[in-house]
Amino acid sequence: MSLAVAHDPAETTPLAPAPPRQTAFAQTWRIAMTRPWLFSLGLGLWVVFYTLPLIPPLIVRQVYNSLHLHRSGTPDLWILIGLWGAVQMTPWITFYFAFWAYQTFTTQARVMVRTNLLGWIMFAHGPRQLRHTAGEVLSRFRDDVNETLSFMEGWGDALGQAVFTVIALTILWHVDRDATLAVIPPMLLVVVITQRITAGIHRYSRVAREAEARVTSFVGEMFAAVQAIRVAGAEPRILARLGELNAERRRTAVRSRVYVTFLDTFGAGTSSMALGVVLLIAAAHFRERLLGPGDITLFAAYVVTATQAPRWAGRLLARKRTADVALMRITTMLGDAPDPAVVAAAPIAPRTVETAGPLEMLEVRGLTALHASSGQGVRGIDLTLRRGDVVIVTGRVGAGKSTLLKAILGLVPIQAGAVCWNGEPIDDPATFMTPPRSAYTAQTPRLFTETLRDNIVMGPPLSAGEVDDAVNLAVLEDDLLQLDHGLETLVGTRGVTLSGGQVQRSAAARMFARRPELLVFDDASSALDVRTEHEFWERLFASGEHTCLAVSHRLEAYRHATEIIVLEDGQVAARGTLRALLRESALFKDIWHESAHAHAAAAHPEAVEPAE
Repeated sequence: MSLAVAHDPAETTPLAPAPPRQTAFAQTWRIAMTRPWLFSLGLGLWVVFYTLPLIPPLIVRQVYNSLHLHRSGTPDLWILIGLWGAVQMTPWITFYFAFWAYQTFTTQARVMVRTNLLGWIMFAHGPRQLRHTAGEVLSRFRDDVNETLSFMEGWGDALGQAVFTVIALTILWHVDRDATLAVIPPMLLVVVITQRITAGIHRYSRVAREAEARVTSFVGEMFAAVQAIRVAGAEPRILARLGELNAERRRTAVRSRVYVTFLDTFGAGTSSMALGVVLLIAAAHFRERLLGPGDITLFAAYVVTATQAPRWAGRLLARKRTADVALMRITTMLGDAPDPAVVAAAPIAPRTVETAGPLEMLEVRGLTALHASSGQGVRGIDLTLRRGDVVIVTGRVGAGKSTLLKAILGLVPIQAGAVCWNGEPIDDPATFMTPPRSAYTAQTPRLFTETLRDNIVMGPPLSAGEVDDAVNLAVLEDDLLQLDHGLETLVGTRGVTLSGGQVQRSAAARMFARRPELLVFDDASSALDVRTEHEFWERLFASGEHTCLAVSHRLEAYRHATEIIVLEDGQVAARGTLRALLRESALFKDIWHESAHAHAAAAHPEAVEPAE
């Protein structure tokens, strides 16, 4: 039974290739093809809606020409007037169904794209590391997805106007060629100017989106750090900075809007100019009796709408530019995601991992994980952890302790080495090292703005007994008595209503509730007082059944360790039992005495030394 193929220690993982260029037309066409019938229905109805106005001017032309020829009493005239009234009502009915179909499609498409984005971040192969703030990620989920779909909403308008223009020019050509030819130059002028303007729209829309994202990100961080701001008395500076960001956002938004408004204004002015030229030509032909009053009315009705076709095309092109910017921002957020992943009809699902049986042995061979930005991390780490072992990783700040745990769990990229479960290499630790095989409590745990119970359960329903066992193991029962509503207490943003120790133990209870084979801690007791910390470790290892890999520099953790690994500059400097390291490792002796001094300062003046 093989779980996967391990990394070759002699090789390094190449940099992820840059994602393919995502154009708005290519990506939105993929979106359209996820629901082709609904999209085609909406697009077809919009084309019908825009071409139906071709009919009333034809009827009016026939009526006016009949009146001009003094045939007002003929039965055909009243039939035409009745038909004109009926046709006037048809576009409103078409509009209703076109709007329903297109809005249904775009709403479903928005949900689909956002689900795909979330699915890729949560379930894609390998470590998922977002390099943006929560506020900026939210902006990309909300605003950039809306911008992309807004581009699709312009397809019906542009295509409908184009079909109307082609049919209208064909009809006018058969009525009067000279007047029809006069329509063409203004339309070409609009096309040329539109090409020039949309370049500015693209540039300023990108700057405007970035400025808006900075405001969103800053506001999110500001609300998350309200207490820190108040303690530092930084309210005036924070508000001043928010004002600066909003001012920049306003300037960039105005510049972008100026370009769009100029495009609309220029298109409207050109349409009026074209109508004036056409009417002058038509009036001359009317005097020569080459055109009737109905023909002039037909030209007046068609020319304004026909000359707006380039204007609608310009709007679509402007939306395409902003959609390109939005897709670029989405691509940057997702990193190595392929283009189809964003617009897949079926979202990426959690990967199913072949069962590997209960943990008997976890092996790490030649593990190298370096941060791209600094080149720091861990190199060539080997360790073996058997069922029931407690392995403590220690070292000074920056030694690579947290990086080692994250690399084993697949939370950071691995350049070389392998992680094996019961002798079988793991290809994707990020997927495999999850409950019920492994559970992790980070150095700074994250709680959600929900009840304490929801933060502990967070997943499949648990019985009351399972929750109580997790609470007891995390030494939380006395704290529940102090909270107003016990387990139903809202913990606030990031657990702001709880102390640091309560946040750590709540996260630990969440880990215990899943009853994993392997417990992974990153300095999980750093915020606990001496008494609570002692009780925490005693309860955890009282049964001798828990297997644990932890980063710690606390005396209680050292005493329970079956092996201690000392890191220095990302490499193993020493390893062994507590007694052996105190005899043989000068580095660990220094770390031990520093920890003992801190422990004594917190508890009592006597320094605690291990029994020889």
